[in-house]
Amino acid sequence: MSTSLALPTMRSCGHTLDEGDEKLGLLTSTHDVLANMELARERMSEDSYLLLRGLLDKDEVLAARRHILEQLAAEGQLDPRAPLMNGIPRPGVQTSFRPELAQKNNPPLQHLLYNPEGRLMRFFSSFLQGDILHFDFTWLRCISPGTNGTPSHCDIVYMGRGTRNLCTAWVPLGETDFNMGGLMILERSHKNDRLRATYGQRDVDQYCSNRSDDTARTATGLNGWLSEDPNHIRQQLGGRWLTAEYNAGDVVVFGMDIVHGGMDNRSDRLRLSSDSRYQLASQPVDERWIGENPPGHGTAGKRGRIC
Repeated sequence: MSTSLALPTMRSCGHTLDEGDEKLGLLTSTHDVLANMELARERMSEDSYLLLRGLLDKDEVLAARRHILEQLAAEGQLDPRAPLMNGIPRPGVQTSFRPELAQKNNPPLQHLLYNPEGRLMRFFSSFLQGDILHFDFTWLRCISPGTNGTPSHCDIVYMGRGTRNLCTAWVPLGETDFNMGGLMILERSHKNDRLRATYGQRDVDQYCSNRSDDTARTATGLNGWLSEDPNHIRQQLGGRWLTAEYNAGDVVVFGMDIVHGGMDNRSDRLRLSSDSRYQLASQPVDERWIGENPPGHGTAGKRGRIC
């Protein structure tokens, strides 16, 4: 059966993804690698992602979801007539990036992602073969219905001051079907040498210290995005856009050089997900994302250079 028949119409950043077997496909579940870390590392080298179905405890995921929704309800963001766990926003509410809801006032999410004895940390300890350090900053998204997805990019331009052997864990905090949208990955784009040698060497927080008119600009001129048109970037780099429907408990682990983005939310519910980062504690770490109050992309995270 062709991809265009097997999959519904997909949208990202307001664009309908090109259909056809050579343009759009499904992420491959790699749950079998949990019993063979050597195989997991081989798959990661080849594909730069692992779709780990059911890695996390579903009850722990839903506890984190409930806590976030309780926070949003207390802010008046949710429709009080709907069941809390449905995550239906009040009419007119728009919300997207909410990292402040993920910090120390969210014990269930912190436990899910960072408990040293938890499933995620134990996976990374085995996968990376050593003691694990995680970023203290957590990227939490509460994407409103009708909101366009995240444009295509690689993580390296945002967090490349430490080791390149850094992994992202994308965790859907609830059932996420095609209509709600989710993570999408551009197949084997991490193997594009030209992309790695150009865009992949940039740092969005660098500025030209010898040019006063450039101090507020990012390295890419577009917040690190490659393109807001996912079809354009696929045509430029080749490969297929790959995505999936996700369940509570699933995790997608991916590397710093793989092109990825987010799909549009065309449901009537908030799409909740988190991004967290993991590396070997023995390797250099990007100072923007660690500590009590990580500076992130703020003023303290900027770095000047002679242009």
